[in-house]
Amino acid sequence: MSNKEMKGAAYWDDRFQAPAYAYGEAPNDFLQWAAPQVKLGKAVSLCEGEGRNAVFLAKMGFEVTAVDFSRVGLNKAKALADLHKVTLNYEVADMKDFELENNAWDLVVSVFAQPDADIRQRLYARLGQSLKPGGAFILESKVNGESTAANRYPGVDTLIQDIQPLKVAFSKQGERELNEGSYHVGLHTTAQILAFKNA
Repeated sequence: MSNKEMKGAAYWDDRFQAPAYAYGEAPNDFLQWAAPQVKLGKAVSLCEGEGRNAVFLAKMGFEVTAVDFSRVGLNKAKALADLHKVTLNYEVADMKDFELENNAWDLVVSVFAQPDADIRQRLYARLGQSLKPGGAFILESKVNGESTAANRYPGVDTLIQDIQPLKVAFSKQGERELNEGSYHVGLHTTAQILAFKNA
């Protein structure tokens, strides 16, 4: 499946127009495992879409900013947040223009964001400056093709290089069953990372 940056906001607005949540209302299961290992604070979820992961983090007690370039998706995120009686902050932004500010976040989340390689490298290179001491980065992304820096779907080794100097606490690449709404279903090869900035 093509990613948001390649397809453009209009494509994703159209996908998110449907009443059903394209990737379900439940959070990503790797995020469910990883997030309890992170200290509570300010979190940002990149390419958040319809809010499933941001709402989960807010219910845990994080102050969450959901970032996506689909306003339709973020409107559904607000509806999901209202349903669960939590508050989110929202930012409509394309990843190519989005900046991770210095010393701003306790947690940065990238779940199936899949930005273009140059955008990914720019964003992830900022993690060391943007995370507060002891802050964390949680990633799950699809892997497809050769694990090179120029690939939009690189393997875990390339991604670990991208996020230096963070310390990787957990990483895994392999085939697993996804069951997230109607678009993430079946066997997929994914990369998973939980990494921390030194306290």
